[in-house]
Amino acid sequence: MRTIPAEIKTGCHEFDDAWVRYAQEVINMPNVLIPDTEDDLNWHAFLGHSVDMQGFRAAEFAGVDELSKPANGFKPLNQKGIGVPELGKLWEIEAIRNHLLYGIAGTGITTTYEVLITEGGEIGHSLAEAFENFPFRKGHKYVRALLQNSAQLKEHGYSFRCWLEHQCSKLGVASFPPLDFRQPVRQTKSLEDVLCEKLEETFFMVGPEMAPYMLCDWQLWLWKEEWTEVFDTFKLDSFHAQFVEQTNARHGFVIPTRKQSFTKWWHRYYPSLPPRLANECIWLYVDDGLLHKTNHK
Repeated sequence: MRTIPAEIKTGCHEFDDAWVRYAQEVINMPNVLIPDTEDDLNWHAFLGHSVDMQGFRAAEFAGVDELSKPANGFKPLNQKGIGVPELGKLWEIEAIRNHLLYGIAGTGITTTYEVLITEGGEIGHSLAEAFENFPFRKGHKYVRALLQNSAQLKEHGYSFRCWLEHQCSKLGVASFPPLDFRQPVRQTKSLEDVLCEKLEETFFMVGPEMAPYMLCDWQLWLWKEEWTEVFDTFKLDSFHAQFVEQTNARHGFVIPTRKQSFTKWWHRYYPSLPPRLANECIWLYVDDGLLHKTNHK
């Protein structure tokens, strides 16, 4: 099992401070790293990460993360027994699929709840209830994403892990999980880059920010367990961008803003450590309000 340094030195005080505060916690937190099991990849990487955006908080909806806001009557999907197979089968119901594809224009979210209740049986009713009582942002597109994306896994036994294994096999990768995600598989593109492209092509609402998020914490677990080599994938989200912008503005210290440039910059200091570790420390630092506090010292 790999170990990480207690401190780093990058020349950016806030960056180094974020590492000291959070890195050991991140590498040992079970709710960050995603073990290489079907259940963990389905619930955490797939349902918990793929549409965890724009205020929806998919990980809390799925039940991977604890609910961070009180909500009477809400039960997450894992407590309701609604997983990938159940969601995928709802997409196969023509009335539900046609409504989400063609019938939502100009309608409120309650129309989708009604269709789920009237057409989706007990599972549809239970899913509508979960959405209705969820205390965060919701909308037609999140319902569609959970159903349509789950249905995409049908031919892989509703297993996101099997989907990943199938993609790696098609790319000529002999071992699974892959021993090296940075190995070239398509001209000069690495395996992890091509997997991210495939995620974007296959799944609704999965774009350049969410695709790496669906991989990187599984990769981090594999790396920690010494099942794979160091990798480059991380989630370049608004917190990361805010951190880089504000620390650069204060110090005149240039931390690259683009993902590829940031990765190269990080590896100049620490070639054996995944940038995802630093990226998560940055997220926690901003989420805890420490960047704002240091701005006003």
